[in-house]
Amino acid sequence: LLDSMNPGTWRRVGRSLKQDHDVEVAILPFWHAALAPALRGVARVAKRDGVRIWSVMHNAVSHDAKPWDRWLTRAFVGSVDHHFTLSRPVFDALGLPNATNLFHPLYDNNVKKPRKAEAQRRLGISEGKVVHLFFGLIRPYKGLDVLLQALAQTDDAHMVVVAGECYGSWEPYQSAIDALGLGDRVMVHNEFIEEQHVPVYLGAADHVVLPYKAASQSGVTALALHHDLPVIASDVGDLALTVVPELTGRLVPAGDATRLAEAMTRPWTAQPNDVQAAFKEVKKRLSWPQFAAQMTTQGPSEEA
Repeated sequence: LLDSMNPGTWRRVGRSLKQDHDVEVAILPFWHAALAPALRGVARVAKRDGVRIWSVMHNAVSHDAKPWDRWLTRAFVGSVDHHFTLSRPVFDALGLPNATNLFHPLYDNNVKKPRKAEAQRRLGISEGKVVHLFFGLIRPYKGLDVLLQALAQTDDAHMVVVAGECYGSWEPYQSAIDALGLGDRVMVHNEFIEEQHVPVYLGAADHVVLPYKAASQSGVTALALHHDLPVIASDVGDLALTVVPELTGRLVPAGDATRLAEAMTRPWTAQPNDVQAAFKEVKKRLSWPQFAAQMTTQGPSEEA
């Protein structure tokens, strides 16, 4: 097993790829600079045995990156034979000739979400509420402050469920909740959400809201679409790839609380058959089989 804090495991895993498993190509996922030393260690050892190294780059640099994050990322990038990015912003940020842009595939390993009434009962949500879900790690660029401002422009039937761990201080968000008088309309679960509980939050929601101020792509959209849940998202990065307007979601300008509030309150009026067809098309287009097929056909050949 690979331990990011134990260099001995980096060498052991790198050697085992060829010696124990006869691997020809190793695919290393990268999303944070803290992983760079371990992944680079594996790559350097494996390449001595003739293993080709590909990466799947979620980010070109960590969000809110420090200078050393960029240095660590560059060191890892230099150890890789070919990179596959999950969004155009990451591809452009890398700016490398040995890179191919693909997409963020949708998740397909989550259990079915419970019925809305049951999910809301489990979370203690009152009947008749319109539930806007803000899910995942809470970081400044994700725009929770904008969502709170938008919620303040809606009536009391609307509420926000915040489910995810806050990176940094929660105090600015709590101050905003108090100042806007939203104490009884915001449910906060400031903690990491275990995988088995994820479907409950998605089941309780009317839609997922991603009011990001900046983004490359988002795994939260993949979760939402897997569960046929519409997404209201800022029009940044590659978030638009998953949004078929008024069918699988809506796009709003980043940082515009008024436009976000309008999108949150406007009824969904599309015909159910059209909605189902749109979700089916997106799931096929952004599926893991499609991802694997594009990776193998667009990636470098053995001779390259």
